[in-house]
Amino acid sequence: MFGSSFQEISYTAPLSAPLENDAFHRPGEGDWRVIVFPGTPCNKLLFTRLLWTAPADLDMVVLSRPGFGRGQAQVYPDFDEQVAAAKPFLPGGEFGDKKIVTLGVSYGGELALKAALDFPEAVKGVVTVAALIDEPHDYALELEKLGDVEGIQPYVPNRWLKVRKEIAGRRAQIGPLLDRAAKIEAPVEVIHGDFDAIVPKSNAQKLMRVLPKERAELEIIPGGTHYLELQYPRRLHKAIGRVIERAACNRRKARAKPPEF
Repeated sequence: MFGSSFQEISYTAPLSAPLENDAFHRPGEGDWRVIVFPGTPCNKLLFTRLLWTAPADLDMVVLSRPGFGRGQAQVYPDFDEQVAAAKPFLPGGEFGDKKIVTLGVSYGGELALKAALDFPEAVKGVVTVAALIDEPHDYALELEKLGDVEGIQPYVPNRWLKVRKEIAGRRAQIGPLLDRAAKIEAPVEVIHGDFDAIVPKSNAQKLMRVLPKERAELEIIPGGTHYLELQYPRRLHKAIGRVIERAACNRRKARAKPPEF
């Protein structure tokens, strides 16, 4: 049975300079909250089916990533600033205490992992969807380079200029993040479509190589595109459910472990 409808909310994100930001929120009365980091360019509307099909007890938040909220002109390519936008939804934040699963799509996959590494006590599980871990397909790289063509910049939409700065900025940050990935404590579900025309599935395979084998599971979806949140929202909810179950199982094992003297 589905939960209530979602609404757009405004809140203050505690970046290095506080930022008035917005998010979609679908309330749930259960113990778990899913925080969604969209890709670039950020578009919350891509996640409406994911919100409408969510289990009734699951609290769902889809962030406007910093730089893509209403009236935001500045670009925020720093991962620390991007992840800071989620802090009010973590335990101790203004939106109440719940156990957290982060879900990141494309560029947002990196942020979902970073949130789990930065806040291991709060983030109990991670789902990456079509995560951009290495590089996109060659044609997408060529599109990125278009902004450098002489005389074209005045005609490039500001939204695309932001995308180019984010993509360029991630290259210096992704290596250190992947170096930390072996220390992740939360269970991770890595989801990728085998028909993804933007981010090759080799990105998922590379991510699996750096994650702890006992904590990571890979699902390649036949016929899956880059927009799995629209194409197969219920499959993503099943992945969320698996992460929650694995996190709960780990917690039970930890409680059952005899004390060491």
